[in-house]
Amino acid sequence: SPAVSADGLRVAMILNMNGSPNLYVASIDGTGLKQLTRNRDGDACPCWSPDGQTICYVSRAGGGAALYTISAGGGSPRPLKTTFAPSPTEPDWSPDGKWIAFTSLTGGFKIFIVPAAGGEAYEVAQGEDPSWAPNSRALMFCSGPDHSKHLSLLDVPTKTVKSVARVLESNSQPSWAK
Repeated sequence: SPAVSADGLRVAMILNMNGSPNLYVASIDGTGLKQLTRNRDGDACPCWSPDGQTICYVSRAGGGAALYTISAGGGSPRPLKTTFAPSPTEPDWSPDGKWIAFTSLTGGFKIFIVPAAGGEAYEVAQGEDPSWAPNSRALMFCSGPDHSKHLSLLDVPTKTVKSVARVLESNSQPSWAK
């Protein structure tokens, strides 16, 4: 699950090089590989802050799945509080740096947003795999049953959801061109 920094110079990735999936960062050409996390429980789903200084990711280091942030240069991981949204996954940092959208499994897949500093999480739609638009106002995400997922577009302030025309049978993991 690689993620390229906004400046296109670095990539964050999850590698299983020592018996468990941990977070690493390297230059886009693959040089300078640096391990950022060291835990036995596994990490997943990295995403970059818009300024390229911080990475948000999912980890089970504290037991259940939770969001964490860490400096892109290394240091101590910090849990990101997501009150009212257990088992977060698939984070995506808004381009304006204010919010992190993620999926939570709470009686079905739901999209939540939380302030980038952590705090109360707000449910904004039913679905999964959120991806922020370049304007930090809209989210593209997947919804529907597993065998026929379709893309939807959410205007976050109004919570208006529109379905996107289907291109193929089932859609997943949308991403905006940035």
